[in-house]
Amino acid sequence: MVKINPDDHVLPRPVERLPDYANAKARQSLAERLTDAFGLTESSATTISNAIVNPSEVRRSIGEPSDPDVERIPVPGGTLLGIRTQVWARRIMPDPRNPRTLPSRKHPFAVDPGTGDEDSRFRPVPEPQPLDWDRPQSAELAVEVESRHHLAWAAQQTAAYVLSENDWSISIRSQGVMEAVWLVATTFKHADGADPATTLTTAEGSSRATAVHKLLQVVSGDVPYDDNDAGMRARVKRLNDAFDRGERDSDTLVALRCERMPALILVGFEPYPGGTTGFPTAVRSFVALRHVDPPKPWGEGPENESLADEVLDELLRRGLITATEREYYAGSCTKAEARAAHLPDDPVLRAARLVHLFTAGDGEVFEAIRMAVTSQSTRKRMTPKLKNDLATALILRAVSKDRADVDQIRRYLRHAFGKAAHRRDAWTATSRSVADLENSALKEVAQAIATQGEEPGPASVELAVRAAFPLVVDGRLNADRGTSNNDQPDRRTPGEVLDAMRRNPQGVRQLARALRDYSEGVAIRAVGEDGAIRKLEGSSEEQVISDVWLRNEYPPAGKAKAARPGDSPTDRYDRAVVALADTMEELRRSYEALANVVGDDDQPIVDRRGVEDRLTGPWRDILRSVDEELILWSRTYRKRHGRANPVAAQPSDDAHDDEFDEEIEDQWDAEAGDEPEDGEERHSEEV
Repeated sequence: MVKINPDDHVLPRPVERLPDYANAKARQSLAERLTDAFGLTESSATTISNAIVNPSEVRRSIGEPSDPDVERIPVPGGTLLGIRTQVWARRIMPDPRNPRTLPSRKHPFAVDPGTGDEDSRFRPVPEPQPLDWDRPQSAELAVEVESRHHLAWAAQQTAAYVLSENDWSISIRSQGVMEAVWLVATTFKHADGADPATTLTTAEGSSRATAVHKLLQVVSGDVPYDDNDAGMRARVKRLNDAFDRGERDSDTLVALRCERMPALILVGFEPYPGGTTGFPTAVRSFVALRHVDPPKPWGEGPENESLADEVLDELLRRGLITATEREYYAGSCTKAEARAAHLPDDPVLRAARLVHLFTAGDGEVFEAIRMAVTSQSTRKRMTPKLKNDLATALILRAVSKDRADVDQIRRYLRHAFGKAAHRRDAWTATSRSVADLENSALKEVAQAIATQGEEPGPASVELAVRAAFPLVVDGRLNADRGTSNNDQPDRRTPGEVLDAMRRNPQGVRQLARALRDYSEGVAIRAVGEDGAIRKLEGSSEEQVISDVWLRNEYPPAGKAKAARPGDSPTDRYDRAVVALADTMEELRRSYEALANVVGDDDQPIVDRRGVEDRLTGPWRDILRSVDEELILWSRTYRKRHGRANPVAAQPSDDAHDDEFDEEIEDQWDAEAGDEPEDGEERHSEEV
């Protein structure tokens, strides 16, 4: 079975045979056309023609030198002229002075070059300047470097930064480069007297070119000095021969996808009449339109809405849902139309169906989600968090509140569907009544308690998923609100609170009460262990639940629920349980504090000195006595709340499902460190 890797999420792009490396005559003809049409120097024109995959086609597309047919790109100060084509990845170079690295550069005034760390071995590479100051508007740049070693160092430093901040290699290895890189003919002049070297350099930093060179194991700093046509031609032939033989190993597939890439080559600049803007300034303006003053991002809400709609379309194309279901899930039909189609008009039941579709669907559904998402973003991974986001986007189409309120609900609701909801075949979305679902969940919880099991069963999962909608939408359960003015007892996600509730008989009854009260349009009320509605202390007024109350009443494992201030035996019992739980937690902290005291040798002192017997002996006696009583108390609890002869849980018949659930656990654990309000990483390809 192929295991699901959260990083290997993009459907691979099929490979095809590479075009042969163009002959010298075709490249020379294009170079001459470029010189005639745009006034480029011989070295720049030759560099461009050597990099283009099909120079004959580009030469024909340019047209007549007196009136070339090129792309015209308005920028402040004039119009850039560009050619869209494909280039060989080994014939271009990522910008060795990526603008994003500017703040981290070590300048000579601060550190003398060669006297500090590796990042100050040379001076930073300076800004590109016109190749010919007498022709500042010619589409050619020049960069002064000390030597070839200086350029290689700069390229290596920049590549390390880009790959640490915006590594596109995972996406590109399976898709290749899909968006054109912007290229400019750049001549590197050497202060040590070596001959100038001209190459096509990316104008916008280009994480894509850096990732491609990483995958192809190309040393970017060597590109300007590599003019080995025979080696290039042999490499292309070797790959094509492997393709013809049907070889599809990983290295061959990556090379076939990455050896060429789409490009926009800037070949000219027309300033405003009488304008003085030079080509270097025009290029910087062009780059700034993408990076300095780009369009405002959609934001997570609109982004997830668009992705969710595409998922529904993909599910429809694959026949996994009907056209009617597509409109239903998209929120495009009225409640009356839903009833007519025999679909539930209750937003709670619709929400449960959406959660099940996105989180617990079968392999075909997963593939449809992956196809839909990666058609718009190759950077998003198929994680539980993303599935929750997409389901939430569609669920909220049943909520008619102000935009700010809906956005807050979205931030909270997307964290309400925990691990259990993502386990394949662990539950299903039904139209069972609340009473039926509650009774089944109570039986599952009783069985889990009797057998000391951890997973009550599908009814409890469905009940928790259903109750998430009213509890979050009605403002009774929130996500972590941060540290400022936050009275929340803990920082659990709503899904973790709901998971604690569905494992407890009182919690099951509270989930059912939330569904009933929300359906009846009343404030959600608190219930006791017997399911009866609670009254406020010393009052006949019914108690309404809140986020803080739920977190106190259904705490995480190892922590006792908050006790009430009364003086009845039950109240005193609850306070004693809380005190013991706090003491046990303090014991754990004290034990860890002692074990972590280190000496001058960086080793725990207690491992060397130990603790005298007159202390450890009584401690162990106390622990043994407490442990014996804890076992008895646990048995008493199971006897009271569990079934006497529960039915043994049946093992899964599908090993694939078990392994799938392990993958869900791994992905969930990988996301555990994310802040609740964090968004997905952005789509900008450039660093």
